[in-house]
Amino acid sequence: VDVASIADRIGFVDDSAPTTSRDTDRPLHSTDESKSAPTSNLLLSVNEEDEDESYTPTLDPCHPLPKRQKLLFLWEYLTLRGFFRLLGRQVGTQPLAFIAVACLLSMNSCGMYWMVLKDRIRDGYTPINAPSRYETDVIRQFWNSSGDPMMTLLLMLAKDGGSMHRKEYIDEAASVIRFYNSNFSVEFEGEKLVFDRMCDPYCGITTAFDMFKQEYDSVYAKAAKGENITSMAKLTFPVANLNGFEVHLERSMFGVRTRPENGELMHSDGIEKRITNMEHVEVILMIFRGDKGTERLEKQMATWELAAYDFALHEYKSDLLDIMVVGTDVLDREMIRDGSRMMPFFAAGFGIMISFVSLCVLMTALFYDEMDPGKIMIACVATLCPILAITSSYGIVSVLGLRVNSFMLVMPFLIMGIGVDDAFLMTHSWQRMSRQGYGVAERLGMVYEEVGPSITITSLTNFLSFGIGAFTPTPEIRLFCLVTAIAMAIVFMLQLVLFGPILALACRFERKKDENEWEHRAGWRKRVEEWFENILNCYCRLIGHRMFTIGIVAATCIYWYFGIVGIMNIKTRLDAVKILPKDSPIQKPNHILTNIVWAEYHPVTILVNAPFDPTNHQQVARFFEMVHDFESLHNSKGPESSLIWLRDYADYCARGNPIIDVFAAMLGETRMTNTERFDPLSTNMPLDKLDAFLASPFFKHWSSFLRQGVGKNGEKVIDQFWINVAYQNTSSWEIRIELMEEWRELAAKYKDLNASVWEPNGMFVDQMLSLKGVAVQTGILTLVCMAVVCAIFIPNPCSVVTASIAIASISIGVLGFLSWWSFDLDPVVMAAVLMSIGMSVDFTAHVSYHYQLTNRKEIRNGKVMKIPVVGQHQKLRHTLHSVGWPMVQAGVSTVFCILPLLFLKSYSTSVFVCTIFLVVSWGLLHGLIILPSFLSCLPEFLTNANCYRTFLSTSSEKSCRYAGAPREEMLPMQEKPTQDA
Repeated sequence: VDVASIADRIGFVDDSAPTTSRDTDRPLHSTDESKSAPTSNLLLSVNEEDEDESYTPTLDPCHPLPKRQKLLFLWEYLTLRGFFRLLGRQVGTQPLAFIAVACLLSMNSCGMYWMVLKDRIRDGYTPINAPSRYETDVIRQFWNSSGDPMMTLLLMLAKDGGSMHRKEYIDEAASVIRFYNSNFSVEFEGEKLVFDRMCDPYCGITTAFDMFKQEYDSVYAKAAKGENITSMAKLTFPVANLNGFEVHLERSMFGVRTRPENGELMHSDGIEKRITNMEHVEVILMIFRGDKGTERLEKQMATWELAAYDFALHEYKSDLLDIMVVGTDVLDREMIRDGSRMMPFFAAGFGIMISFVSLCVLMTALFYDEMDPGKIMIACVATLCPILAITSSYGIVSVLGLRVNSFMLVMPFLIMGIGVDDAFLMTHSWQRMSRQGYGVAERLGMVYEEVGPSITITSLTNFLSFGIGAFTPTPEIRLFCLVTAIAMAIVFMLQLVLFGPILALACRFERKKDENEWEHRAGWRKRVEEWFENILNCYCRLIGHRMFTIGIVAATCIYWYFGIVGIMNIKTRLDAVKILPKDSPIQKPNHILTNIVWAEYHPVTILVNAPFDPTNHQQVARFFEMVHDFESLHNSKGPESSLIWLRDYADYCARGNPIIDVFAAMLGETRMTNTERFDPLSTNMPLDKLDAFLASPFFKHWSSFLRQGVGKNGEKVIDQFWINVAYQNTSSWEIRIELMEEWRELAAKYKDLNASVWEPNGMFVDQMLSLKGVAVQTGILTLVCMAVVCAIFIPNPCSVVTASIAIASISIGVLGFLSWWSFDLDPVVMAAVLMSIGMSVDFTAHVSYHYQLTNRKEIRNGKVMKIPVVGQHQKLRHTLHSVGWPMVQAGVSTVFCILPLLFLKSYSTSVFVCTIFLVVSWGLLHGLIILPSFLSCLPEFLTNANCYRTFLSTSSEKSCRYAGAPREEMLPMQEKPTQDA
């Protein structure tokens, strides 16, 4: 293909008419000879008299381009800035076509119709490679279950603050338990859901309480008749002996005060105190468990739990009890409810941002004497682009069948901040060129060439870092990173194909002025401009001064010290009290669970997954050695609170079933004899008695604790079994995390038993153990992506390094000072930190990119001149003149966006407000003071170094991307030269 034909195709031949410019209707500044020349010969030629061999395109039909120079001419438009200049020209020529593309892209917003708001608090923030996931898989295998068990907690308290073991109160509690277990139903897809039909394999979970209640009623009735109750069943806490059955009450009753062994009863004491050793019972708790093995079962369990919660909250009426229901699906709904409450405040914030952007655009238009309806259109679309990107990304993930979690509700702040920043940069560049005589296409080409590379660096950095973050092992963070990466890509494209064309259309509303009109109309505008120029010059001299730089370095070191100390002291804690709304109904049950339930009883399930032979004394000894280690840990409640079937099996093998005392039976009492205990280590425990043991009415409850199988030789073996060891005083997460780590260490110590542990809060423990690592990993990932992208698009290594250090510095300041403000590292803070890292890129990349440029463009005598930027002062002035004011506008607009959230008293909103305030403050500090001051103190050979010019061929020098001697381009729309701009 001939080079000239390629040039024709991409727009270097004037196809419109030989007497007009492509961009305006003004006559071309050309000779009569050129006017009569054929259109196909109107090629831009190269001025070969340039001393530095740079090319100056001119309209000269008499001297067609040599082939080598045509290739160089095309090479200019294959560079990054050249590509954006070409794109800007095409946008300026055909804006409606690009707006049509933007409309098609924005149609993804329709996918929000299928959007589902749902959190997975229990396991969503747990890495997929966390130990708790393996532990959960093991317990699933034991129960032959494919899903997580539902664990819905029912808490019951006396309204008068009295004891729950009073007769009428415990009767009401038993009635509520029976109602939820058998009578409470909810509609689901045309069928009634009743818990006792869904509870398999956990259906007997209320048996212990039912046995206690039955014996309690019997003894209470006899005591009420005045009968002797001293020889009856021992209704003692924590373990009741019910006619040979040992029933553990510590899993159902909490806040219990017991009477001393030799304590005397008062005449005023109620019957419940005389027949038990309990003086007060604060809470009765019941756990409803079910298997979420399939997606349908999961939906059924969630529907039942939420309906049970609503019934307890709104429909249950009693003069005796307060009942509360809580579970993971309830917690998820409360989190989503809290996020939904922020929507009106988000809308108000976006409204304030739109007003601020409109004010900035209109004030700038007033200054340049360019006030027209097009400026209002620009202000509206500047905020419309990020809003469309937000809705489109939500729509895309919804169409893909993914849910939207509360974590992802942070994303709009990030997209609005970055999108509006890019819009301010484009608007600032576009309005500066309003009085320089450009046509629409050439003006858009210059705007895209100036701004396009820097917004590409920030957008691509965020897209890559969040895109890679979409492959992290934490599901909820993966979803957040995925939707944010999609939104980053869409907002970048919309800036180019929607906001750019709107700028082109806005040009049509501008008044046509002759070239000297600005000079004649200057007046106060000229004085204001000179005043700002003087301030900018003084500021550049100040931050470029050596003493000022030394002071900045010292202040930065102090800032780093406090930031690093704050990060080292930040605590990883998942506190539902803070995360949940303060007016949430589940704040009270959470307080009870934390301060009463977990303080008294915190069990761990220990599974032995290796084949077990009770006749193997060495294996039995090894097992009880492990049990002793678990029962000897700090906070253990001791052997009496452990559930170990092998101890009862040893008793059974030694003496058989307990025997009913016949003499006591004749007197109407039920009393067992032969209940002594035996040492399992010295007892023969053959497997042939196991079936009879599990069939005994005294021990059949142990059948759910073990799984039997057949060995290689057809003999009976025990494939798996589990035990429970209980702990107390575990209200704080620090203690629970420490215990979990000790449990795992002990289990790993007994590899011959293939032991593993499982605890319902294990997922939450791993969340807290992994959050700090994920935060560090994400920060490092963003820095690496930033360095790679900058290294590709910025040829100066010094700019790449300083930009990366600045991002790290901002991130250190945000997280460190959040710690100083008493915030813990939890999922909400984690989301805010990810957002801050993304926003910090915008405050540093633009500065680093513009500072390393070695030339700028101006119009002189009707030609576009590339003017060298020489010296640190000129570099500072050019950089701050290009990005300083847009950076301030973007930061202020982002702060205005979050102002309405100050009126919402919520933990998550306070985190977002504080984080955005910090990232904007530290970002502006780094972008306007620290980074420019540090760059200005570096030797010029470092800030001017160009890897591409050093390592690539000389053809790269001719790129308009970064460097080169001053050259001029004929401005095709000028009829005669203008004065210096």
